[in-house]
Amino acid sequence: MNANPMKDITIRTEVKSTDPECIREIVTSTGFFNEAEIDVAVELAEERLEKGESSGYEFLFLEFEGKTVAYSCFGLIPCTKSSFDLYWIATHADFRNRGLGALLLKVTEETIKQLKGSGVYVETASRAQYLPTRQFYEKNGYTLKAQFEDYYDKGDDLVYYVKKIC
Repeated sequence: MNANPMKDITIRTEVKSTDPECIREIVTSTGFFNEAEIDVAVELAEERLEKGESSGYEFLFLEFEGKTVAYSCFGLIPCTKSSFDLYWIATHADFRNRGLGALLLKVTEETIKQLKGSGVYVETASRAQYLPTRQFYEKNGYTLKAQFEDYYDKGDDLVYYVKKIC
């Protein structure tokens, strides 16, 4: 990236027909997710393309020099008035540790606030591999609210974070 990397970054909300494969590439590059999880990430974008807003999934795509390098997927939690799930946020491995994830998270939170959201809820895992993920959320103002033992697998807990954005 150049001396002022932010000048080459754009954020878009429209889901394009090419995005499911971009999402597959981004999520796969992280090395964090299995094939079933990667398929789910892709399916959410496909559902948004098919159903539009009624899918309940919102997307933000971060592009650097015209290439999609990160994305977030979020939505209003059914049966709540203003609570949003952050389903996915991922940055391509080639672009990690450059502040892009934090930028995308901030824009995601701002978008949720514009949608009248008051809180963001995030699930992640307790495995050692996910320590940087948990640190990312904590560094960005998320509070650990719950941990469910052996949720994903024996020794792999569900870790639940929350951030109020009123």
